[in-house]
Amino acid sequence: MGLFPRVVYANGDGLKDLLVGDAEGRLILYLNINTDGDPRFDAGTPLEAGSTGSKTVIDVGQRPTPTVIDWDGDGARDILCGAKDGKLYLFINQGTDTSWDFRSGEAIQEDGADLVVPSLRASPHVADIDGDGRKDLLVGNTEGQILFYGNKGSDSAPVFSGYQLVEADGIPIDLSGTPRSRPFLCNWDGDCHDDLLVGAEDGRIRLYPGVPGTIAGMREYLPSVSASFMPAYPNPFNPSVTIPFETARSQRARITIFDPAGRLVRVLADRHFSAGAHQLYWKGRGSSGERLGSGVYFARLTAGTSISRQKLILIR
Repeated sequence: MGLFPRVVYANGDGLKDLLVGDAEGRLILYLNINTDGDPRFDAGTPLEAGSTGSKTVIDVGQRPTPTVIDWDGDGARDILCGAKDGKLYLFINQGTDTSWDFRSGEAIQEDGADLVVPSLRASPHVADIDGDGRKDLLVGNTEGQILFYGNKGSDSAPVFSGYQLVEADGIPIDLSGTPRSRPFLCNWDGDCHDDLLVGAEDGRIRLYPGVPGTIAGMREYLPSVSASFMPAYPNPFNPSVTIPFETARSQRARITIFDPAGRLVRVLADRHFSAGAHQLYWKGRGSSGERLGSGVYFARLTAGTSISRQKLILIR
């Protein structure tokens, strides 16, 4: 009981996997052994952390709520995990973005001591909330509130000091009882503002649409669509296609090509891009330079929490 899932692309094969926190405190990675469009999973492997030769299974006590984020800006995603004790545990990835190797966990600090979320059962979501280019924290808790911890440090070395309660219509979000709020930001309605989804013990998922203005002293949600495709041309194409895209801010973006079965056929780019318009070219070739046959392919742009897709038609 008490499973907390996150969908992740863990090992570079272009297939969505599952990272699950179980009630007893472990983080279990279930790898997709089928396709991206029809995921099926292996038996799962508990993640380990520690130095080489002395790793142990990650255990944060109870009720882990993991999120995957490049915390230190080194290009390899790390894991930030809330727990029943109200703390946020950080596991730094000392491997690569597609071959995880975690150091022992350390508690996120607030004013020189372990950050402990009021009423415990911390459930974090990481995003640049106030638009200053630095990652912040939205955290749910036992009482059903949503707490905003603004980053006082840098994007690659966050520092926290105090929190603000997130409001909706001028009133702090505070679900009745002790519902264990679980926040997640997304662009639900496709406009230019992030929206807030909150899961809770009653099984309901509450939607708080983002609107322009100020909430609890912070900017109310930046656009979650931090990068997106523009129409590729020519499309259908032969021999090459131009793939334009825009990034809302300087950030890492990964642009990949998949076949209809969900198999990764080419990584066009996986690096930092400046804010603004960009374009890439694809000549209808696979990762080894082989000519691919006529058919439908899919470009995918992943940047932060944004995922954009576009159909490409190759005609030989």
